[in-house]
Amino acid sequence: MFRMHPDELLLDQLKQRVPAAYAIFVDRFETPLYRFFLSDHRDHHLAQEQTAETFAQLVRTLPTMRGSYGQLRAFVFATARHIQLRRWRQPKQRPVPLAEAIHVNDPGPSPAALAAAREQMERALGAISRLDQAPRNVLLLRFVEECSIEEIAEILEMPVGTVKSHIHRGRSQLQAILAEQECKP
Repeated sequence: MFRMHPDELLLDQLKQRVPAAYAIFVDRFETPLYRFFLSDHRDHHLAQEQTAETFAQLVRTLPTMRGSYGQLRAFVFATARHIQLRRWRQPKQRPVPLAEAIHVNDPGPSPAALAAAREQMERALGAISRLDQAPRNVLLLRFVEECSIEEIAEILEMPVGTVKSHIHRGRSQLQAILAEQECKP
């Protein structure tokens, strides 16, 4: 008797809109999607909104997905990329004045416990944010979300060689940006 691999069974159940399968699906992809969005703009609330919007879009589109479970991750991040592009096309919101922002509570761990890690992460994300869109997305997908080069090519709809070029150039640019930051007092 033919037995379906558990991941293929999950995809089959997602396509049939089985609620329990969606619970597993959310458990697997919620944190990576949130990280993807947060790494792009460092706005906790917007990252949560975009993650939820991505899942809403996936609920509508997963039943029509073609391919096997091996393509699911690329399908998920391609959907996230489209959500991300939609945000970039929207007009920019004005920054909140510090006097208003001071009353917002941080739901995460205390800053004292994470100060060194946060400073290092901010420095890296700040450097990544200075890159052009294509190398920035490639580096975020490769090193934050740990996608394979082939997955990145599928997500960003570009040839594998172009992805490799963006990784190489992006890393070189990041080294230069970080070295420049080190020289500043």
